[in-house]
Amino acid sequence: MCMSPLLNTTGLSSFLQGMFPEVRGLFDQIETVARLLVVPVSSAEPERSFSSLRRLKTWLCSTMTQIRLNSVGVCHVHKDKLDRLNRKKIAEQFVSCKESRKSTFGSFK
Repeated sequence: MCMSPLLNTTGLSSFLQGMFPEVRGLFDQIETVARLLVVPVSSAEPERSFSSLRRLKTWLCSTMTQIRLNSVGVCHVHKDKLDRLNRKKIAEQFVSCKESRKSTFGSFK
């Protein structure tokens, strides 16, 4: 069974680009539909973000404020960057800001 090259977006795009501009002008609505059918690769990350947020929201229900939920969602989406952070250095910086923290948490050295 032979498949038509116009059955996928790449074939349709090649077909339209091969036309003379005058002829392609007659198919302007088809060209618009073809452009709409092509989903950009960069949409994968937002899709993952929404999917992660939906899972978080289901699990947490309404036990958190919106600000906290947003922060947890950002941490979940960018967990690979968070894994590379030096936690000890962050903790040292946090404790060194106030004397009360130093007395509560002590020294990290």
